[in-house]
Amino acid sequence: MNMPYLQTHITNAQLGINYSQPDMKMKQPQADLQIKQPAADLEISYEPSSLSIDQSEALADVDRKGPLRRTKEWVEQARQVLAEGVAKRARQGDQMMEIEHGGGAIARISQENSNPPMKEIGMGFLPKTPFRVKFDYDPGKVDIEFTPNKPIIDSKANKPIIEHENWKAEIYLKQKDSIDFELKNFQIDQYV
Repeated sequence: MNMPYLQTHITNAQLGINYSQPDMKMKQPQADLQIKQPAADLEISYEPSSLSIDQSEALADVDRKGPLRRTKEWVEQARQVLAEGVAKRARQGDQMMEIEHGGGAIARISQENSNPPMKEIGMGFLPKTPFRVKFDYDPGKVDIEFTPNKPIIDSKANKPIIEHENWKAEIYLKQKDSIDFELKNFQIDQYV
Protein backbone atom coordinates (compact mmCIF):
# COMPACT_ATOMS: atom_id res chain seq x y z
CA MET A 1 0.00 0.00 0.00
CA ASN A 2 1.25 3.32 -0.87
CA MET A 3 1.23 5.63 2.00
CA PRO A 4 1.18 9.28 1.36
CA TYR A 5 4.24 11.15 2.48
CA LEU A 6 5.51 14.66 2.56
CA GLN A 7 8.53 15.45 0.47
CA THR A 8 10.53 18.57 1.34
CA HIS A 9 12.90 20.54 -0.87
CA ILE A 10 15.24 22.84 1.00
CA THR A 11 17.37 25.43 -0.75
CA ASN A 12 20.13 26.89 1.36
CA ALA A 13 20.86 30.61 1.30
CA GLN A 14 24.05 31.70 -0.42
CA LEU A 15 26.01 34.84 0.26
CA GLY A 16 28.02 36.64 -2.36
CA ILE A 17 30.95 39.00 -1.81
CA ASN A 18 32.03 41.76 -4.17
CA TYR A 19 35.26 43.42 -3.20
CA SER A 20 37.56 45.92 -4.82
CA GLN A 21 41.33 46.10 -4.31
CA PRO A 22 42.47 49.49 -5.55
CA ASP A 23 46.14 49.96 -6.45
CA MET A 24 48.41 51.44 -3.83
CA LYS A 25 50.77 54.20 -5.02
CA MET A 26 53.96 54.85 -3.12
CA LYS A 27 56.58 57.53 -3.78
CA GLN A 28 59.80 58.01 -1.90
CA PRO A 29 61.06 61.61 -2.28
CA GLN A 30 64.78 61.99 -2.15
CA ALA A 31 66.25 63.29 1.06
CA ASP A 32 67.14 66.97 1.27
CA LEU A 33 70.91 67.03 1.54
CA GLN A 34 73.20 70.03 1.87
CA ILE A 35 76.94 69.58 2.17
CA LYS A 36 79.32 72.44 2.84
CA GLN A 37 83.06 71.95 2.96
CA PRO A 38 84.77 74.83 4.75
CA ALA A 39 88.24 75.56 3.48
CA ALA A 40 91.09 74.23 5.59
CA ASP A 41 92.98 76.62 7.85
CA LEU A 42 96.50 77.02 6.56
CA GLU A 43 99.17 79.05 8.33
CA ILE A 44 102.65 79.43 6.94
CA SER A 45 105.37 81.15 8.90
CA TYR A 46 108.95 81.33 7.79
CA GLU A 47 112.31 82.73 8.63
CA PRO A 48 114.02 83.91 5.46
CA SER A 49 117.21 82.24 4.37
CA SER A 50 120.40 84.23 4.51
CA LEU A 51 123.68 84.07 2.65
CA SER A 52 126.70 85.99 3.81
CA ILE A 53 129.95 86.15 1.86
CA ASP A 54 133.09 87.32 3.68
CA GLN A 55 135.76 88.20 1.17
CA SER A 56 137.77 90.47 3.43
CA GLU A 57 140.75 88.05 3.46
CA ALA A 58 140.74 87.81 -0.34
CA LEU A 59 140.61 91.63 -0.60
CA ALA A 60 143.42 91.90 1.96
CA ASP A 61 145.57 89.76 -0.35
CA VAL A 62 145.31 92.53 -3.00
CA ASP A 63 145.90 95.20 -0.33
CA ARG A 64 142.33 96.43 -0.15
CA LYS A 65 141.90 96.67 3.60
CA GLY A 66 139.59 98.65 5.80
CA PRO A 67 140.93 101.50 7.97
CA LEU A 68 140.64 99.55 11.25
CA ARG A 69 142.46 96.53 9.89
CA ARG A 70 145.15 98.66 8.26
CA THR A 71 145.71 100.57 11.54
CA LYS A 72 146.01 97.29 13.50
CA GLU A 73 148.52 95.94 10.99
CA TRP A 74 150.57 99.18 11.15
CA VAL A 75 150.61 99.03 14.93
CA GLU A 76 151.70 95.39 14.85
CA GLN A 77 154.34 96.13 12.20
CA ALA A 78 155.64 99.13 14.19
CA ARG A 79 155.97 96.95 17.30
CA GLN A 80 157.84 94.32 15.33
CA VAL A 81 160.17 96.89 13.70
CA LEU A 82 160.73 98.48 17.09
CA ALA A 83 161.55 95.12 18.68
CA GLU A 84 163.86 94.18 15.81
CA GLY A 85 165.53 97.61 15.98
CA VAL A 86 166.06 97.37 19.74
CA ALA A 87 167.45 93.84 19.34
CA LYS A 88 169.75 94.98 16.50
CA ARG A 89 171.01 97.96 18.49
CA ALA A 90 171.60 95.78 21.55
CA ARG A 91 173.51 93.23 19.47
CA GLN A 92 175.57 95.91 17.80
CA GLY A 93 176.20 97.52 21.20
CA ASP A 94 177.46 94.21 22.53
CA GLN A 95 179.81 93.93 19.52
CA MET A 96 181.11 97.47 20.15
CA MET A 97 181.80 96.64 23.80
CA GLU A 98 184.07 93.83 22.71
CA ILE A 99 185.95 95.95 20.18
CA GLU A 100 189.16 95.55 22.13
CA HIS A 101 189.22 91.88 21.20
CA GLY A 102 189.48 92.77 17.54
CA GLY A 103 187.59 91.09 14.76
CA GLY A 104 186.48 94.20 12.82
CA ALA A 105 183.22 94.92 14.65
CA ILE A 106 182.91 98.43 13.22
CA ALA A 107 183.32 97.22 9.62
CA ARG A 108 180.73 94.47 10.10
CA ILE A 109 178.24 96.90 11.69
CA SER A 110 178.68 99.53 8.93
CA GLN A 111 178.32 96.84 6.21
CA GLU A 112 175.16 95.48 7.87
CA ASN A 113 173.65 98.97 8.10
CA SER A 114 174.59 100.00 4.56
CA ASN A 115 173.43 96.88 2.66
CA PRO A 116 169.78 96.07 3.49
CA PRO A 117 168.73 92.48 2.76
CA MET A 118 167.62 91.76 -0.81
CA LYS A 119 163.94 91.28 -1.33
CA GLU A 120 162.90 88.05 -2.97
CA ILE A 121 160.86 88.18 -6.12
CA GLY A 122 158.50 85.34 -6.83
CA MET A 123 155.25 84.47 -8.46
CA GLY A 124 152.08 84.32 -6.38
CA PHE A 125 148.33 83.87 -6.77
CA LEU A 126 145.61 86.16 -5.54
CA PRO A 127 143.77 85.21 -3.48
CA LYS A 128 146.38 82.94 -2.03
CA THR A 129 143.92 80.04 -1.56
CA PRO A 130 140.33 79.54 -2.71
CA PHE A 131 139.34 79.28 0.96
CA ARG A 132 140.04 82.98 1.56
CA VAL A 133 136.41 83.74 0.61
CA LYS A 134 134.09 82.44 3.33
CA PHE A 135 130.48 81.57 2.76
CA ASP A 136 127.87 81.25 5.49
CA TYR A 137 124.45 80.02 4.43
CA ASP A 138 121.41 79.66 6.69
CA PRO A 139 118.58 77.89 4.83
CA GLY A 140 115.94 79.52 7.02
CA LYS A 141 112.89 77.74 8.35
CA VAL A 142 109.35 77.19 7.08
CA ASP A 143 106.58 76.11 9.46
CA ILE A 144 103.30 74.97 7.94
CA GLU A 145 100.27 74.38 10.14
CA PHE A 146 97.38 72.73 8.38
CA THR A 147 94.01 72.20 10.09
CA PRO A 148 91.35 70.49 8.00
CA ASN A 149 87.74 71.46 8.74
CA LYS A 150 85.10 68.76 8.82
CA PRO A 151 82.32 68.99 6.26
CA ILE A 152 78.96 70.37 7.43
CA ILE A 153 76.27 67.91 6.37
CA ASP A 154 72.62 68.87 6.80
CA SER A 155 70.27 66.07 5.83
CA LYS A 156 66.51 65.76 6.15
CA ALA A 157 64.83 62.48 5.37
CA ASN A 158 61.45 62.83 3.64
CA LYS A 159 58.71 60.38 4.55
CA PRO A 160 57.31 58.21 1.80
CA ILE A 161 54.08 59.39 0.16
CA ILE A 162 51.56 56.56 0.14
CA GLU A 163 48.29 56.97 -1.73
CA HIS A 164 45.72 54.25 -1.29
CA GLU A 165 41.98 53.71 -0.99
CA ASN A 166 40.47 51.34 1.47
CA TRP A 167 39.52 47.98 0.19
CA LYS A 168 35.79 47.56 -0.13
CA ALA A 169 33.78 44.43 0.36
CA GLU A 170 30.04 44.19 -0.36
CA ILE A 171 28.23 41.21 0.98
CA TYR A 172 24.91 40.43 -0.66
CA LEU A 173 22.43 37.61 -0.69
CA LYS A 174 23.11 35.64 -3.75
CA GLN A 175 20.38 33.08 -3.23
CA LYS A 176 17.50 33.09 -0.79
CA ASP A 177 16.83 30.13 1.34
CA SER A 178 13.60 28.32 0.66
CA ILE A 179 11.67 25.26 1.73
CA ASP A 180 9.07 23.51 -0.43
CA PHE A 181 6.70 20.81 0.68
CA GLU A 182 5.11 18.38 -1.70
CA LEU A 183 2.63 15.70 -0.78
CA LYS A 184 3.33 12.44 -2.53
CA ASN A 185 1.16 9.37 -3.00
CA PHE A 186 -1.83 11.12 -1.84
CA GLN A 187 -5.03 9.82 -3.34
CA ILE A 188 -8.52 10.64 -2.40
CA ASP A 189 -11.21 8.01 -2.61
CA GLN A 190 -13.99 9.07 -4.67
CA TYR A 191 -16.34 6.70 -3.17
CA VAL A 192 -18.72 7.91 -0.72
